[in-house]
Amino acid sequence: MFENKKKIKFGVYFFILTLILTVTFIISFLESFRHYDTKIEILLIPRNEKVAFYSNQIAQNMAEFTHTLSFYEKLLADNKSIEDNFSDYSKDERKKQWNRKIKTNLKKNSSIIEIGVSDANRIESEKIAKQAVFTLFETASQYYDIKKEIDLRIIDGPITEWKIKNWFYLAGLSFLTGGLLSYLILLLSSKMERILLELKNKDEILSKNHNENKKYKWEFVTQDKKKASNREVISESDNYQFAGKNQEVGTAVKKSQAPSNLPIRNVSPGTFAPVEASADKTTEKEPSEEELKERLNQLLRGEL
Repeated sequence: MFENKKKIKFGVYFFILTLILTVTFIISFLESFRHYDTKIEILLIPRNEKVAFYSNQIAQNMAEFTHTLSFYEKLLADNKSIEDNFSDYSKDERKKQWNRKIKTNLKKNSSIIEIGVSDANRIESEKIAKQAVFTLFETASQYYDIKKEIDLRIIDGPITEWKIKNWFYLAGLSFLTGGLLSYLILLLSSKMERILLELKNKDEILSKNHNENKKYKWEFVTQDKKKASNREVISESDNYQFAGKNQEVGTAVKKSQAPSNLPIRNVSPGTFAPVEASADKTTEKEPSEEELKERLNQLLRGEL
């Protein structure tokens, strides 16, 4: 279902894009297929009745003059500014190419000769058409008496208008080019969309992993802080307990001090000397035998 929708969407986009690009290419290629047609109309006027009887035939002959190779070569010789685009061709091919460029027609039931020249350049088209008329006048003067038999007058032109040459070829070329370019654009856009989607998914995965790592790291740091705090509490408790024990030991030491009336032996240097029992480090004088007897009697009487 999803693939069908995707194909339909691709087809719609392809059609719209092809249509837009086809029109664009037609406009772009238009100048290459544009040709300018310049037309000049000439009226043949007979000067006597005899020529008037044959005026239509004379006009037909003059129209045919313009299609000859000699007429083309005389035109080039009379006007050096006109470029010979068929110089590399044979004589037969030169004549064919020239007949494609110039069209001379005789209007029906009249003595009006219409000369038309087609060229990709507007100025060149007008230049060749004007020179063709002057060359025709000179050619006609070689076969007819211009003063006594005929007279030639320009009655219209030069009129130049442009047209599209090979219109179907232009449309077909533009359509094929537009269709091919549309397919390439859609294909590249589809690939770019896939690449961006993959990058987005990778970024989301990396971001998720980063957040999880950050979370785990934070939990690990929190646990370390808690453990450190617990260790500090235990350490302080141990310190308090140790201090209490020291106080108890100190008190016990104080309580277990030896009686002050015990005899103290003098210690010579270099031998071990017991710790003095008195807090103020002073020694009492050893009692005499009489004093000892007196204290013993007091003990027996219960006076001490």
